[in-house]
Amino acid sequence: MSLAVWCWQFGTPEPPSKYRCLPYSVAKLPVNYKHDPVRIETTKDIWKIVNDICKPNKNYTDGQALFYSVPFFADCNKLIEPWMMETISEFNYITRFNVSLGQLDTISADRLDCFTIIDNEINACTQERAKKENG
Repeated sequence: MSLAVWCWQFGTPEPPSKYRCLPYSVAKLPVNYKHDPVRIETTKDIWKIVNDICKPNKNYTDGQALFYSVPFFADCNKLIEPWMMETISEFNYITRFNVSLGQLDTISADRLDCFTIIDNEINACTQERAKKENG
């Protein structure tokens, strides 16, 4: 979800053509920067790397770390599912257009968790955009 928010805010990075189809090899990963080639066979392999990237960090949100790291080893679109973009849209209806949750449907705990992630990532995106604009 965190990566989806950043891609929604800044656009999905264009992946190198070799990352569009599985399997493929990567010379080094942004997790350890060792020059040990890694073979990525499935989306599960990508998720394993993502889990390594998303270790607790005081300086960056998960979405920020993923947005700047994933394009070095995978196509972001392989990690973003349609439900994520639908949830971001619903979040925007609620926050930007003042639509009540009851009008959308009965809200689930999972959706509320997603809304919290989206709000945190949008705030981080806003801060990042301000940094870029101010040099």
